[in-house]
Amino acid sequence: MTDLAETAFELHRDLPDLLAVVSRSRASNDPHAFLHPGGLQWLLRWLGRRPFEVRQWRDGAALAGAIVDDGGYVMLVSADPSLERYLWLLDRAEEGVRARGGVTIEISAFDGDAALLEAIGARTYAPAGTYGDELVRDRLDPSIRPSLPDGFTMRWLEPELDDAYVALHRAAWSDTTPSTYSRVLHDAVTAMPDFDRRLVPIVVAPNGTLAAYCISWLDDRTKSVEIEPLGTHPAYRRLGLGRAIVDEVIRRAAERSATSVLVWGGHSNSVAKHLYESAGCRSRRALREYRRAL
Repeated sequence: MTDLAETAFELHRDLPDLLAVVSRSRASNDPHAFLHPGGLQWLLRWLGRRPFEVRQWRDGAALAGAIVDDGGYVMLVSADPSLERYLWLLDRAEEGVRARGGVTIEISAFDGDAALLEAIGARTYAPAGTYGDELVRDRLDPSIRPSLPDGFTMRWLEPELDDAYVALHRAAWSDTTPSTYSRVLHDAVTAMPDFDRRLVPIVVAPNGTLAAYCISWLDDRTKSVEIEPLGTHPAYRRLGLGRAIVDEVIRRAAERSATSVLVWGGHSNSVAKHLYESAGCRSRRALREYRRAL
C-alpha cells in the first residue's frame, strides 16, 4: 500500500475527515471498527497534552486511515473495511510505538471478529484482562420524563456554568486518584465540532450545587448518541440522579430524531452497567483489549 502518504495531522483541518470515516465505518457495520465520533472527540482533549497522537495516511486528498495512539493503546481507523488494511495500520502502529521506546502495544477487538482475532493471535497478542460491553438502547421515547428528588432540577451546560461544571467533573472522577480535568481540557472539549451544550444534561441540587451530568454526542449520519462521560458528585449519589441523566439523554436524543443511545460498560464497574441496563440499554457485543510485547 505504498500509494498511501502519511501527512501530519492538524486538528482543525483534518478532524472533519477523521470523524466522517469513523461515522461511515459505524454506519456500514465495519466488523473491525468500534469508535463513535463522540467518544473520539472526548479522547482528543488529550492531543498535545500527554503521550497522545494521531497519525494519518491519505490516498490523494481522501483520508485512507489513521492511528489514534494513547500512550501505546492504539485505535485503528480505516476507510477500507478490509482486514488487510487494518493489519497494515497495525504494522504502522507497532513501528511507531517501538520507535519511541515503547515495550508493549494494546488494541481492542470485538469478541465476534474472528478474522481479526485470528490475525492478532498469530502476532502473539493476548487478552489484557479488560473489556467493555457496547450497551445500546434502540427504542427512544421523546415522552420519557426523568424522575428527580424534590427540589432538584434539570439544566443544560449554559456557558456561565462552565467553571462549576469543571468542579463537578473533578469531584465525580476523583474517587481513587485526583481528576486531571481542567478548564483548559474543558475548553478543548467544548470546541469539538459535534459538541452541543444542550446535549449536556445537568442535575442541580436544591442549594444550587451541580450534582450530576453527562456529555452526550449525536452522530447525524448514524442517528446515534453516545454518552461519554457521565458522573455524579459523591455527595449526591444513591439518589437516582444517574438514571435521571440517562433518561434525559434518551428524551433529548429522541427529540433530535436519533434512533439509538450507546454507552460503554466497563467490566469492572458493575454499578454503572446496572444503571444503564435499568434505563433499557442492552449489551450488543463485547470489546476486549489485547496486548503484545514489542
